[in-house]
Amino acid sequence: MARISSYGIDAKPDLADKLIGTDTGSGNNTTKNYSLGEISDLINNTNSLSVADQAVFLFQSNIIDGRKTGTISFAAGGGVGTSFGSINTVLLSKIGAGGKDIKNFLPLFAGKDIILAQSNDVNNFGTYKVGSIADWSGDISFLEVGLTVSAFNGVMGEDAHYIFSEFVNPANAGGDLNFTFTQSTSQQVWTIEHNLGKNPSVSVADTAGSWVVGQVDYINNNKLTITFNASFQGVAYLN
Repeated sequence: MARISSYGIDAKPDLADKLIGTDTGSGNNTTKNYSLGEISDLINNTNSLSVADQAVFLFQSNIIDGRKTGTISFAAGGGVGTSFGSINTVLLSKIGAGGKDIKNFLPLFAGKDIILAQSNDVNNFGTYKVGSIADWSGDISFLEVGLTVSAFNGVMGEDAHYIFSEFVNPANAGGDLNFTFTQSTSQQVWTIEHNLGKNPSVSVADTAGSWVVGQVDYINNNKLTITFNASFQGVAYLN
């Protein structure tokens, strides 16, 4: 093998380029090729750069053999193909995908806006307001996290990694606070936890984009209900 210094320098590497390394996991330190893309995925999926305001989890749908550390899942298991707009509760491992203990870190997200996004395709995402975070009664090595959806696109994918990170909604970055609520199932009474700290004005549109009038009842400064004449799906804009 020629000296490394004798090889030309590639000024424009891409993710398909390969590096030579040692596989310590094989037990015999085998020399192997690794693509830059594989190394990038490893760093992203394990949060090895330790981004302070996020954690990374592997989505586990098959729970027949139990829930694994480093995973995000639904209490009933399954969930591949679930719309981000339908998610209102998830279970998070107290151990992140990189093997780090994050049990004291995750509760800091309570009451905050977060984004749940696929690490290798952020077009699959949901933004939420985090409600309660508590030990899950089925296994205290997991936290049960309540979520209220704000915006979403795409569905949960099998064996995909997801970033769970604090999110600043540009609409709320300055000026008067507002909140967008998506009612993903047909209901006559919509219950909205907006956490705006006020009694906001409310406008509602159905899935066809038509404005709908309902009776708004303010439970407190952070929660309200809207009662309509019939059940339907749509979006409520609170300002």
